[in-house]
Amino acid sequence: MDSQKTISYANLTINGQIFTVTKATIKESLEEIFFAECEGYCESMESPLVQSLNSTLLNDPDGYKFLDKQAVLKIKKIALQNASDKSSVSLPGSQDTDESVYSGIISEVSYMGTSNAGGHKSSISQKYFFKFVLSSPLFRLSINSANRIFTDQTIIDVVKEILKFYRTSLIKEVDFSNIKNSYGPREYISQYNESDLNFLQRICFNNGIYFYEDDRKIYFYDTVTISGLKPASQDGAVSNAPSGFREVNFNPNINNALKQECISAINKTEILNANNFSYSSQNTMYPTVLDTVNSKQNEKTKYNAHFHLGQYSFTQQESLNIPTELKRRRSILNLNTYIADSNVFGLKLNNGVSLSYDPSALKNDTKFDFIIIALVQNFVDETNLENRLDTSDIVPISGKSFSTSYSNQIIMLPSSTVYVPKFKTKPRSPEVTLGVVIGNNGIDDEKNTIHTDEHGRVKVRINAFSSQETVDNCFNPNGINTTNTKDYSHSAYLRVMTPIASSDSGFFAIPRIGDEVVVSFLEGDIDKPMVSASLYNAYNPQLPNLPSDYHQTTLSSKTIGVNESGRNEFTFSNLKDKEHIYLKAQKDYGELIQHDFTQTILNDKSSKVLGTYTERIQEAHVQTIDLAKNVNVGAEYLTTVGLSKDTVVGLSNTVNVGVDNKIRVGQDSSEYVGNDKNIEIKGNLDTIIYQNENRTVKEDKKDVIEGSYEMSSSKGINKYTQEHIVLQADNYIDIKSKSNLTTNTDSQHTEVADSKFSDIKSNYEVDAGNQILHQVGNAQIEITSNNVIIRAGGIEAIFDQRGITVIGGEVRAE
Repeated sequence: MDSQKTISYANLTINGQIFTVTKATIKESLEEIFFAECEGYCESMESPLVQSLNSTLLNDPDGYKFLDKQAVLKIKKIALQNASDKSSVSLPGSQDTDESVYSGIISEVSYMGTSNAGGHKSSISQKYFFKFVLSSPLFRLSINSANRIFTDQTIIDVVKEILKFYRTSLIKEVDFSNIKNSYGPREYISQYNESDLNFLQRICFNNGIYFYEDDRKIYFYDTVTISGLKPASQDGAVSNAPSGFREVNFNPNINNALKQECISAINKTEILNANNFSYSSQNTMYPTVLDTVNSKQNEKTKYNAHFHLGQYSFTQQESLNIPTELKRRRSILNLNTYIADSNVFGLKLNNGVSLSYDPSALKNDTKFDFIIIALVQNFVDETNLENRLDTSDIVPISGKSFSTSYSNQIIMLPSSTVYVPKFKTKPRSPEVTLGVVIGNNGIDDEKNTIHTDEHGRVKVRINAFSSQETVDNCFNPNGINTTNTKDYSHSAYLRVMTPIASSDSGFFAIPRIGDEVVVSFLEGDIDKPMVSASLYNAYNPQLPNLPSDYHQTTLSSKTIGVNESGRNEFTFSNLKDKEHIYLKAQKDYGELIQHDFTQTILNDKSSKVLGTYTERIQEAHVQTIDLAKNVNVGAEYLTTVGLSKDTVVGLSNTVNVGVDNKIRVGQDSSEYVGNDKNIEIKGNLDTIIYQNENRTVKEDKKDVIEGSYEMSSSKGINKYTQEHIVLQADNYIDIKSKSNLTTNTDSQHTEVADSKFSDIKSNYEVDAGNQILHQVGNAQIEITSNNVIIRAGGIEAIFDQRGITVIGGEVRAE
């Protein structure tokens, strides 16, 4: 297509092709991206429609010559002259007001036909008429639908991250230098089923941030200091008003005979609306906020605060909702919005207008300052169409009227009113969706482990957001690597729903990494997700083996670890006549009962302890066994009783000890046997008594010693009997003393022996009170206190004081 440069008030240049614009409507707003609806034509020797058809038949991906191409719209100021050929108003000396430039992309193209429909051969080129929609390059952010999750990022960081995807297609510089507030990081910001543009508008507008553009830059601004945010500048308030104001006259005369550039009409609508933010007020026009209630100037103001615990339902931050201060200021803005009709050329969005009344209509030169928040411009240049109309056009010129005009409609605020953008509604969340609990690394590397924070929350990879990763982590078609390394399906830490949750009672369990969970959204808010349930699947199966164990109800908790298989388990088996409760502790098991514990077992009880069994009872232990008790101790058995121990056995008591038996008594020991007592010792009996031993036998005592009997005493041995003592040995009896040996009897002392031998190393003394008689057969030696008589062989020798007397024999000396 051959381009031809034309002379006109408005031109549209698309991909090197220049179009003459005959009509344009340009809409700009601080709440919407700009777009311009243009009608115009170009002159060419080849039909654009035929070119498009050929591209379609050839399946040419670049066949769309105009759509989504960069374009520039330029509109020159139309000369408005009064009767004296002079301008009616003195404008600032700047060339910016003589031409308006709009840079963007073509978002819509309509081919309307040609002016030479008859196809006259004398015409080399024809006029081809089009309708175009020139949109902001931000329009490219509106032709997608994305699901993303941003965690621990500020609003500004999220905006920059979204714009990063379009850094090669924005064609304009992005300017954040007018952001004055300091925005803290948010735990959770989500984008769900909304375009990037709608998402940017929502998170920006709902936080007092707005943006607009000119032909070179996209500017981001924020409103005054919001409660809870810290201003980046040192002064307390941040102004979004421009530094300079353009002076414009107000002339309500509809004829405007002097052809002035002026505002010809101003309208304002005031509507009494219900308070639309968190705090009720007695006065709708002057709503109350919590921050100002306690100040002196508001002492008479009454309000009711609507507190809702839902603001803490997901996060510890309170800034999930639109700040109340912004809602209050938006309410004030709605009551102070003005709409003006004008023919003033070169007005700019977010710039100031100083409105002056005509001095003839007002004694004092009063000025009112406004900020432009929206602008609709209408441009018509039919004279250009008339001048360029070819003689071969089928529409006759005669009778046609042509005009060139420019007008606009301005929506503006008093400069004292702070601009707050209109809030955007969040997309409605799904009722529920699924997700997988995640940690810091891959799921397979951390499966069956726990990743949580101090509140017991977990991170979840939400399925509704997971497909976005494939889209964002791809290469740009233009060849520039825009691979994104972030994972937009990972949530922040989510709270976990539980049947009971309070500091007084509750059920607590943290889902493990790899668990499939159900994610619900509190109040339908996409920014308030929570884990509401968990699901079994083939990757994470249930504990019972189905379908065979369908009757089981199980509560289990596996040992934490990637390759761990142990688990704590509580299982109910519910088969008829086989009902069973199974409790398993993988390692330790503890019970704490702060009062009574009652246990009733209607049948048997078996208990097996493979290690040590320790039991402590601080008071009494009462045990009643109606039948038998059998205690088998394979090794040692130790019983320690701090005070007394009483054992009552109704019949017999048998103690079987396989090896050793020790009884240790700290003080006295008493034993009572009502009848007989038998002791059988197959080995030795060793008895040590550190003090005295007293033993009383009421009747007879008999010791049978099949071996030897040895008695050793460090001191004396005294034996006493009221009748007799018999020492009898089948062999011999030895009595040995290292000192004296004394035998004392009050009556007869009789020794009967076959023979007797006495070996006295020293003296041998016999002391008798009456008589000593030694006799062998018929021979005797009789000793009394008076004499000694020796009798032998019929002879008797008497030794007394008289000498020796021999009876019956003679005395011889040899």
